[in-house]
Parts: sequence; structure tokens; C-alpha cells
Amino acid sequence: MSDTDISAHHRLFETEHLQRDLRGRSVRGAAVTLSSQAARFVLQLAGMAVLARLLAPADFGVYGKTIALTGFITVLQSGGLSLATVQQVKINHGQVSTLFWLNGALGLAIGLVVAALSPAMAWFYRDPRVLWIGVGMAGVVLINSLGVQHRALLQRQMRFTQKAGGEVLALLAGFIAAVISAWMGAGYWAFVVQQYANALVTLATLYGFCRWLPGLPRRGSGVRPMVKLGANQSGSTVLNFASRNVDNILIGRYVSDAALGFYTLAYRLLLLPIQQINAPFTAVMLPVLARLQDQPRRFARFYYSALGAIVFVGMPTVCFLFVDAKPLIKLALGDRWLPTVPLFQALGVAAFIGTFNIAAGWVYLALGYAERQLRWQLVSTGITLAAFYAGLPWGAFGIAVSFSATRVLLIVPGLLNAYRDTPVDLRSTARTLARPALASIGAAVVLWGIHPATAHWSAAWVVIVDALLYAGLYLAAWLVDASGRAHLREFLTMAEDLRPGAAGAGKRQAS
Repeated sequence: MSDTDISAHHRLFETEHLQRDLRGRSVRGAAVTLSSQAARFVLQLAGMAVLARLLAPADFGVYGKTIALTGFITVLQSGGLSLATVQQVKINHGQVSTLFWLNGALGLAIGLVVAALSPAMAWFYRDPRVLWIGVGMAGVVLINSLGVQHRALLQRQMRFTQKAGGEVLALLAGFIAAVISAWMGAGYWAFVVQQYANALVTLATLYGFCRWLPGLPRRGSGVRPMVKLGANQSGSTVLNFASRNVDNILIGRYVSDAALGFYTLAYRLLLLPIQQINAPFTAVMLPVLARLQDQPRRFARFYYSALGAIVFVGMPTVCFLFVDAKPLIKLALGDRWLPTVPLFQALGVAAFIGTFNIAAGWVYLALGYAERQLRWQLVSTGITLAAFYAGLPWGAFGIAVSFSATRVLLIVPGLLNAYRDTPVDLRSTARTLARPALASIGAAVVLWGIHPATAHWSAAWVVIVDALLYAGLYLAAWLVDASGRAHLREFLTMAEDLRPGAAGAGKRQAS
């Protein structure tokens, strides 16, 4: 290995050079990731629309109920060890190599456990199809585990363009594979084929963009604290998964596959846009905030700037989807999916809170408070599961309402727990959220009021006219006074940093 190769290899683990123009890097990183998420959104929406016409609601249901159970195990495939690589101030080749082999061993073990438990899952659901889907998904876990550290290194180095490009390419491969499989009559197996195509292309792109080769694992490499951090974060992930998926298990077990198909598609359609907004900001903000652990004022400034940006886009998106649920679903999926509409709207409150609740996770993870996050997740998951059982007598709709109700109940204590002894606080967060929340809800109320006048229009015209009107009303709420205009100028300033040659401005503002 040449001196140049050694230097480049060593640079993978260092982060001092990232402190220069941190604001510019974070804004450009968010823009790149948002662009990729827009492409992902289009692909995922197109995939759902095409597959909804090729497959029956019951096909979505049988796959959904299988994943709801296997996910409790497969969610552990990273072991939280990617967080350790991103969050640590100092890390070296030996440590990341050890984490790589731990991830591989964990992925193999989890894949075997999924296969071994598949007969029990089939017995639980009284459906033999679940057995073979579970066995089929076992290999995906191992493939995914082999790319955990390469992805973490790209994120640590804020190389968002390569990371995002690989994700879009993998999603496209999965989309094509699923559609071809469904068209050829594979039924619910199209979803399994999609997962394999996605996993294999993801792994290939990660290895192509991150030219890092792990060494052999070593004892005494100093990874024990990282493994502990990852274990706490994994515990929180499992509990969060439970709060988001036990509803699917209950519907699949006690209601019907068709009902679960409607419910899962409503959930995915509503939360998909929010995930496309939140995921890129999380990918960017976690390494940025981790670099600012010892600079509280800059930490708070970056935090509220990012929070304001995600709710500026996320809140109006959710409110518009809530109001235009029926024409949107009719247009995207067809008439046979209209039973999704009431479920879609019942989940709307949960989605609205989800536009900013993700920011609590930024604080936990960037500051290394994974143990505190785990304790809170134990409480919130217990309350959520109790609410699911309370809503079960009313079927999928009752569970959807109960999920939204728990989000309302838990949001304030959850943020207070996350913010304790940190540079951020609830009052400042409330100020950041107030205008986008009021503007989004106000525009939605106006739109809801005029719907009777457009009831005879085609779904396409309703969506187009409503979207234009809603956007105008929402922006007007920001332009009405000096404070709102100042916030809009701030967002435009962030956009200025995306231009080539704007790095200097970004550096001045970050200092």
C-alpha cells in the first residue's frame, strides 16, 4: 500500500477536517440527501401504485404480518454498532474492523434464528405461507449486516452524495425486481425478491464507494464501550419497532389479511413522505451534532435550524395528505383501495407529531444518551402496546386511532426527557414549531371547507387545484409579518450554501 493509500485510509477515521465549513457541509449534505429522498419517494410511491394494481390487499397483508414478527429480530442486525462508528470522537481501523466482524457474526446468527423461528410464526398466524416467507428473508439479514460499517464510515465522513446515490440505485433495482416478479405471477413473493435485490445492490454500492477493507478482529481494541452504546441503542430500536409493529401483528392475527393490507398501505403512504424528509436530516444532523458535543451554543443553533427546516416541509405535507386522502388514494391506487382512507386519516395525528418527534433522537444519539433513550422507550412502548389492545375491539380503525392518541400523550414528556441537561429546551422547540403548525392546520381547515364545492370533480383535478391552493395559503401565513419573512429568508440563506462558491459564506455563518 502506497503512502497516498495509507493517508487516504487513515483519513476515513479522522474528522478534524470536517470542522471547516461545518454549516456548509451540513446544508449541502441535507440538500443532496433530500434530493435522493425525493427520488426514493417517487420510486416507492410508483412501486406501491404499480404493485397495488398487480397484487391483492391480502398479498400485502401476508407479507406485512410476517415482517412484523421477523422484524423484532432483524432490526438488531446492525447491533447499534453503526452509531458507535458515527458518534465516537476518535476511532481507528482496528476498532472498526472488530465492529465489522461483530456485525457479520450478528447478521449470520440473526438470519439463522429467523429461519428457525419461522415454523412458530406460521403456527401463531395459522398460515403456512408465513413459514416460507420467514425462511426466505433470512439471507437478507446477513447481506445487510455486511455493509453496516461501510455505510457508517460514509456517514461519519459526511460523504452523503455517495451514500445517497447507492440507496437510490438499490431502491430502483428492488422496484424493478418486484414489479417483474409480480407481473410474472409471483404474488407476495415479489416483496421477498425486492428485498434481495435491494440488499445486494446496496452492498455492492457501499463497497464501491467506501474502499475500506477490514482487518482481522482483535482483542483489546477498545470496542467494549462502543458495543455497550450500540446495545443500548439496539434496545431502544427494538422497543420502537414494537410500538410501530405490534399493531400489524394484532390485525394480522385477529382481524384479516385484507384489513392488514389496507392498514399497512395507509401507514406507508402517510408516513412515507415524512420518512423522506426526516431520514436525510437525521443522516446529516447526527454526525454534525456529534462533532459539536462540546460546543453547546453551536449545537443548539444547528439543532433548531434543522428542526425548523423539517417541520417547514413536513407539517404542511401531512396536513395536505390528511385533507386530500380520498382523491389521492383513488388517483394513486385505484377504487379498490378506498377502504384505506379512514385508516389514513386516523393515523394523521401520529404522522403530524412524527414530523418533529424524530428530533428527540438526534439529541439522544449525538450526545451518547442511548441508555436514557432506552429507559424512555420502555415506558412509551408499554403505553403504546396497552393502547393497541384497547383499540383492538374496533379493528384496524380502532388501532389507528389509539396509535395517534398515544403520540399526543407522549410527545411532551418524551421531549422533556430527551432535553434534560442538554443545550436545547422545550420552550425554544415550541417557538420553532408554532408558526409551521398553525400555518399548516389553518390552510388545511380552509381546504376542508371548500371540498363540498369540488366533490363532482375528477380526483386528478381535485389534487392539482388543492395542492396549488394549499401551497399559496401556507406561504401566505409566513409572508404576513416580519418574523415569518425572516424565517423564510433564513431558509433561502441555507439554500444559498448549495451553490458552488458559497462555502465561504457558510463558513462565516458557522463561526
